Amino acid sequence: MPEDIGKELLMLGGTLAGFIAALLTVMEKLIDIRHRLGSRKDRKTSVQQERHTQDSGPSVDFFSTKPFRGTSYLLMYETGVIVSAGLLLNYVGLTLSRHLESILYLDMTGTALVAFLLGPWWGAIVGLLSNSVINWLLFPQSGADVMIFPWSLVSMTGAVYWGWMARQSGFQKYLRTGKSSALSHAWFLYIFGVAGAAVMSVPGTFIQAALNEHSTFALNPDVAETLHARVLQWEQMVHQYLESLFGLTWGEHVGWWVVNWFQTWVRYVPDKTMSAAIALVVLKYGYPLFERELIHGGPDGERPQDERMLPLVLGLLYAPSFATLVSSDLYGEAAYWPLWAMPWVIILTGYVYLRYWGTSTSLLNDARLQRAERYARALKPIGKEASYEFCRRLTFMTLIASLLFALCLPIILMDFYRVTFKFFCVVYGFLLVVHLVRIAIAQNISAARAD
Repeated sequence: MPEDIGKELLMLGGTLAGFIAALLTVMEKLIDIRHRLGSRKDRKTSVQQERHTQDSGPSVDFFSTKPFRGTSYLLMYETGVIVSAGLLLNYVGLTLSRHLESILYLDMTGTALVAFLLGPWWGAIVGLLSNSVINWLLFPQSGADVMIFPWSLVSMTGAVYWGWMARQSGFQKYLRTGKSSALSHAWFLYIFGVAGAAVMSVPGTFIQAALNEHSTFALNPDVAETLHARVLQWEQMVHQYLESLFGLTWGEHVGWWVVNWFQTWVRYVPDKTMSAAIALVVLKYGYPLFERELIHGGPDGERPQDERMLPLVLGLLYAPSFATLVSSDLYGEAAYWPLWAMPWVIILTGYVYLRYWGTSTSLLNDARLQRAERYARALKPIGKEASYEFCRRLTFMTLIASLLFALCLPIILMDFYRVTFKFFCVVYGFLLVVHLVRIAIAQNISAARAD
């Protein structure tokens, strides 16, 4: 019963959030129209000044508040786009896996994309949101939060690993080469897939221990029986060897952990390898400007650095999951609390490092403003095309229509907020896909013209 009430409140909050988002989008469009009308008047009275501004290079004029214009622009057209694409990819991957009953989950494809572009902290935030919100909504049965929230540790671990590996020079060199050899592609699949699965299987094995379950394979019965017998032999061999080193009790625990870690790693290898590969394909084909600025560092060759507030945001989002896990009867024992507390160690360590050894706030703001200027300069010609303006106006009118429909739903329906929530999910889902595709096409056209 409390579980159902929690989901009802979450749906109500999502409905209000969708309504407010649509309202803010409409208001933003109206402000943009007013700004255009004012700009036309200014152009009539000061033609020479406009020509001087164009000669000096386009500026980010989307927001009038000058100190926050770069941050606001990037929040809408860089960070917001990447995070939305990551959440959407995670949702689509898990939905396809559930309906097709595949051995692949693919619920970390978007996490890999965000980690590649924005780094480990944003990747961990997207992975946590996917597990604590999206996956929870996809599993409506009672007690789903207790069964789903623990796996957010695997997503955050994978995001930190992928984001850290993407910051290495080898990854930049691999993407910079147009015709990479087969050996380079094999290196990527091994480092980000096989090795990544080995890292992520460590918390996965601990979570299995908390759930008191073994790693399973959907195999042919004969193959499964043979493999099970072999695993029992391995477990007995490991147990005998470790018993002589650590004693009987430690030998049993470590032996179980080693064997189950190996099975979990084997099960993770295809899923994490395909997730990283699909994320890289989306990055290369979809967002070349993001690759140029966020991975190769733009014209200066310096990648954007992490902000010290990101670990705090991750901690704020992890707090509800942590409270649910430590207060659960299933995970509330003292043997499990170090597992749920481990993300706090990483969060605090990351904050302290960025606070005292990270890039200063002024340098980060300057870098953001310069990056926003380059985005605006590259995408401004595309935004003037008739087809782009047609789609933008159609999206604007669709948002207005969705607001009108949402206002009518409470009058004609009883369970209106659940229906309204699903209504916004469908409408905004399609509009989000169109928006992401539109940005991807614009970036590819801009990159092709630049080349």
